[in-house]
Amino acid sequence: MIYKGRIIAVLLWGFLVLPLSASMVSFLVIETGLRPESNSGNYSSTWEDGLMGAFFDEGYIVSNSPIMRLEGIPEDVLPQEAQGEFLDAYRGGVEYFILVFLEYILQGGFSRPQGALVRIFRTGESSENLIYEQRFSAGTGTNPHDQRIRAQDTGRILAAQIKDR
Repeated sequence: MIYKGRIIAVLLWGFLVLPLSASMVSFLVIETGLRPESNSGNYSSTWEDGLMGAFFDEGYIVSNSPIMRLEGIPEDVLPQEAQGEFLDAYRGGVEYFILVFLEYILQGGFSRPQGALVRIFRTGESSENLIYEQRFSAGTGTNPHDQRIRAQDTGRILAAQIKDR
């Protein structure tokens, strides 16, 4: 009986003393191809929630920056408009910064994203730490639930890229 108590005490002590660490990831979604007065619907929020949810389910600590809007995808790998968010994430202890450009087009009077360009950066003093970039299809679902599933699937692909590093 005393032997079992000691084993349980050692296990509990191990869980309390050993550091539990999880990588921190920050997201920034940027809408492109929309006029300033245009309504993007809930696509951007749905993508942001789906991506963050997938990373959270994989054990990451997630955060986000407010959704931004630019005319198009800038030539810079990390646009000037996003550099402040990148530095804030770095200073906050975030290890990975994920930039998502949702590329909108006008379809039947409504704006829908046609694609998502995703860039993953390892944070640091330099914003030149791009470790992954890929385009994904977006706006292909028939309802918000389908969009969220597509975003979560994309999130799982992205999380796997980080785990491989």
